[in-house]
Amino acid sequence: MGSIIILVQGCFSLKKYDEPMCQDPNVGGYCPDEIMDVSLEIKKLLQVESFAVLSTQGQGQPYASLMSFAVTDDLKYFIFATPQETRKYSLLKNSDRVAILVDNRSHMPSSLNRISALTATGKAQLLRSEDAEQWTDVLIRKHPYQETFIKAPSTAIVVVEVYRYFFVRRFQEVAEWSPRRE
Repeated sequence: MGSIIILVQGCFSLKKYDEPMCQDPNVGGYCPDEIMDVSLEIKKLLQVESFAVLSTQGQGQPYASLMSFAVTDDLKYFIFATPQETRKYSLLKNSDRVAILVDNRSHMPSSLNRISALTATGKAQLLRSEDAEQWTDVLIRKHPYQETFIKAPSTAIVVVEVYRYFFVRRFQEVAEWSPRRE
C-alpha cells in the first residue's frame, strides 16, 4: 500500500491508498527518509519556474491562462500582471477565487516520477500598476525584461492571497500546506 503525505499545521499524517507511492526496493515498504520539508520544496519550485497556469471562472465555465508570476518570500502571495483589456482581467473582476498551477515537467520530460506540481488556491485582488509599487518590485525582480509592461498604465497588477498549496511529487505523493499557519 502506498502513502499520501499530508502536512497539517506543521505535522505530517499518512493515509494509505491502493497504489504504491514511495517504495524502498530493498525493503518493499514506505521510505520515511523521503519526507520532505514541504515549504522548502514549494519555495524551490516557485523560484525555479517562471510560468504558471491561472484558473478562473465566469459564466459558469472555467478558464485557464498562461502567465508569468512571482511570489513573496513568505509564500503568502502570488503576483502577476495582466492587461486590463483581457478576458483574464474581466473574469478576475467578476470572481476573485482562483487556482494557480506550477510544475516542472519541462525539466523532467523522460521521468514522470521526478515531476512535481503545485496548485495554489486563493483570492485575487486587482490593483492598478500605480497603486502597487511594493508588488511590482517583487514581480520585476523575477522578470526584469517585463518592466515596461508591468508599469504600463493599461496593466493591472494582480495579487493572490494564497490560502493553501497542494504539492504533488512522484505523481502520487500529495502534501497540503498553508502559509497562513506559520
